[in-house]
Amino acid sequence: MSRTSRGAAGAGLLLGLLAVLGAQAYKTEPPAVSRLAIPLKKPREKPPVWFSHKVHEAQGVACTQCHHEYQGRRNLWRQGQPVKHCQECHGLSPQAGRLDAKNAFHRQCKGCHLKRRQQGGRAGPVDCVYCHRQA
Repeated sequence: MSRTSRGAAGAGLLLGLLAVLGAQAYKTEPPAVSRLAIPLKKPREKPPVWFSHKVHEAQGVACTQCHHEYQGRRNLWRQGQPVKHCQECHGLSPQAGRLDAKNAFHRQCKGCHLKRRQQGGRAGPVDCVYCHRQA
């Protein structure tokens, strides 16, 4: 085997390995339960929220109802794409027409729960103590 073909084979092997490792690094399968906590510079008034993807999936909640990447009024995010942490766009205070993290979470979660209740469906809690509870 020539030096050039060994180099090409090695490069191909390396690219294949990187593709497999990269696919694992960007795996989009959600964890069963996520901890929704806003990083604060002061002590928390309430505990963080534990969110179950499985419960929401079982209720038929589409991933795009929570995960989004807006351009204008259109959500361009699609299932299978990488998911950003909410705080990458929603900070501790509102900026450039975006809600702060606390209000974004409350509007998204409580808003959906209230809408489902109004439609007569099963819905999650809307009172603080049922979401913000000790683990």
